[in-house]
Amino acid sequence: MNTLGRYAQPSAGSLTQVRLRKAALVFVMALLGLSYMFNAIDRQSFPALLGGIRGTYGLTLAQAGFVSTVFTINIAAFGALSGWFLARFTRKSVLVGGLLSYSLFTMLTPLAQGFVTLTIYRALTGVGEALQIAAIYSCLGSYFGKHRGAAMGVMLAFFGVGAFSGPIIGTQLNELVGSWRFPLYLFGILGVVIAFASAFLLPSSFTESSERVLGGEGATLAQTPSSASRLLNRNVCLSALSFSLVSLSLFSYFALYPTYLKEHLGYSAVAAGTALGMYGVGGMGAIVGGWAGDLLGRKGMFACLMIVAVVGFCLFNGVEHPFMQGALSVMFGLMNSGYFYARFMSVIQRSAPPEKIGYAVAIAMGSSYLSGPFAGMLFGKLAGLWGWSTAANLLVVAPPCVALVLMSFIDFRKVREA
Repeated sequence: MNTLGRYAQPSAGSLTQVRLRKAALVFVMALLGLSYMFNAIDRQSFPALLGGIRGTYGLTLAQAGFVSTVFTINIAAFGALSGWFLARFTRKSVLVGGLLSYSLFTMLTPLAQGFVTLTIYRALTGVGEALQIAAIYSCLGSYFGKHRGAAMGVMLAFFGVGAFSGPIIGTQLNELVGSWRFPLYLFGILGVVIAFASAFLLPSSFTESSERVLGGEGATLAQTPSSASRLLNRNVCLSALSFSLVSLSLFSYFALYPTYLKEHLGYSAVAAGTALGMYGVGGMGAIVGGWAGDLLGRKGMFACLMIVAVVGFCLFNGVEHPFMQGALSVMFGLMNSGYFYARFMSVIQRSAPPEKIGYAVAIAMGSSYLSGPFAGMLFGKLAGLWGWSTAANLLVVAPPCVALVLMSFIDFRKVREA
């Protein structure tokens, strides 16, 4: 038996599962969270450094928006394929392989010779991110069962720390060293270190745990023969489409928000990076956001969709003071990373058969990142044609409003508790 854990008694309908002692579980969550934090640091520092990158390669606004979110092409593609990887390899190997992959391509990014190679390197970071994220959420969903929302919230809080610190550290290092390349080299090296630590220190009793199927009124889906093997049911499809729309809004914000602050509102690079970093402060709210999502149910989702639309409108329509922009960015992060990511991931997992949890994660990831590469490019193109306000209203404000309508058709009675 693994020295970090002890065996739990198997219950009806479940596989024998190793439960870690509290101290070991805290260590495992901290290590997983640290790996996820560096994912966020890499992702969020790039748009904050985009001013220098645009100057180096002579990018247009549309090209800058595209290269800022192009990594999502491969997160969507390999996120959809992650079920195949997870069915054939251990979750730990998928996690470590993903970490190494995106860290190496982060280090290669500064070596790009032009727009094409820059696009290729940034796109390939998404392969590793997809595999890492899929492995993490499969581990959490299988190990924590009914409490997966809270566990995912804790993980997203680590992402929030990275989203907060990445733009600030990146722009400060850029100012100190005089090069946007140095932060990417540093973040890539640290990511490799975390990958090796994960390979040696994560216990398989956690990473390869099997989900327990519990009884109760929320277990309707798992216990109904007609739906037990159907992955693409109505709830999964509607949740995935809604997730994609919310992500379109989010990636539009990520892609060019610092550029908007610098070019339209006259912010310095550091001030714009700090405003983007405040998103991560809101993201740290995921530590209670996952729990709140499970508690509030559909009413909470409807309320938060309306809030994110209002906040998105205010971000790009007339608010100029740095404090207010920072506060709005915090709220945007709280709603998206602090609430929606864990909530949608949880609902999609719990709407799918338990034995297909890996494929449910793949669907969630594919839907979440599918709109990413188009978001930045479209936002940059529309901003150049019609101005920042109109572009933001179409790509940041409207999508969560449409998602609200779609979510009203989900049957939450068929979303199981565990």
